[in-house]
Amino acid sequence: MNKTQRLLGLVIAVVFAATIAGCSTGDKTVAIVNGEEIKKSQLDRRVEKVKQQFASTGIKYDTKEGKEMIKSWEQKELDKLVDEHILYQEAEKQKVLPSDAEVNTKVQETKKKFGTEEEFAKIIKDYNMDEDDFKSWIKMGMAQDALYNKITKDVVVKPEDIKKYYDENTAMFEEKEKVRARHILVRFDTPENTVGDKVYRNEEEARKIANDLLVKINTGGDFAKLAKESSEDPGSKDTGGEYTFGRGQMVKEFEDAAFALKPGQVTKEPVKTMYGFHIIKLEEKIPAKKRTFDEVKKELEQKLPSERKQQVFIEFFNKVKESAVIEWKIERVATPPSGMGMPGGSGGAGGGDAGGAQGQKPPGHP
Repeated sequence: MNKTQRLLGLVIAVVFAATIAGCSTGDKTVAIVNGEEIKKSQLDRRVEKVKQQFASTGIKYDTKEGKEMIKSWEQKELDKLVDEHILYQEAEKQKVLPSDAEVNTKVQETKKKFGTEEEFAKIIKDYNMDEDDFKSWIKMGMAQDALYNKITKDVVVKPEDIKKYYDENTAMFEEKEKVRARHILVRFDTPENTVGDKVYRNEEEARKIANDLLVKINTGGDFAKLAKESSEDPGSKDTGGEYTFGRGQMVKEFEDAAFALKPGQVTKEPVKTMYGFHIIKLEEKIPAKKRTFDEVKKELEQKLPSERKQQVFIEFFNKVKESAVIEWKIERVATPPSGMGMPGGSGGAGGGDAGGAQGQKPPGHP
């Protein structure tokens, strides 16, 4: 992945975190934060980016369910906008807003990471941004960083605090048994299995391919090499089909088969899951253990100050928000519609994991 792609991923992750920039006249007001208006056009651009992120899922936005989904996304994005305005206003109150010169310097430094001016212009255009929007985004990020640093500058974690944290949270440092395994995935199409692109083969055709691969393995074929050549799991094929995981992290059929093997063994027949047929080889069983204080000390020295600072800042922000005067100008949904995923990651107020909840990402995940 090149620098441009990496920075593009960053832009996606913080889509329009700074929509403090002005809006067209005549815009409907959707919320007022301490006297400052948030316009419908600002919110619409945020929601439109969420829709673009979900464009490949086949969601139909003209259905009742689709309209409810947009409404819930709209509410979440508006909540983020409100939080961003509160943060920006507080940064101004605390006199930590960056100067125009500082913002311009940061803008130029960031633009260079995109590559050429043409690449930069194309990318921000793809995200409905112009240079003023981009500058506002940079300024918002700098303001939030400065506010965070001011509020948390006196947070100190002492050595005795680290040891106390370890002693009070020993369960956190217990590692359950894991396995290191390889697999080769052969997919097939069914009306129910809509994971990934179509492969244009049915279950029996996929089973035959998997059995043929199993014969090659059982007659001396190199498993990792065959996985790189034949596996249809893009998440692991380049590493020879390798995963390291514990209980509860993979789909049950795959997990049970892997844990039942001994190191060096291969499943006697392909294992069927919702993703297709898997041939699994166990490389190693990693026994459960408890990490000692000495093993985790350096990790905690880095982790705890950050966590404590986040906790202090969240408590500070919650107090600031409680005292804020917020007027909602559009109807709000009591709760998001049941069963509808909420996209995350558009700025300081929230974020989500596109991969889903822990334990729900099985092998063969496309």
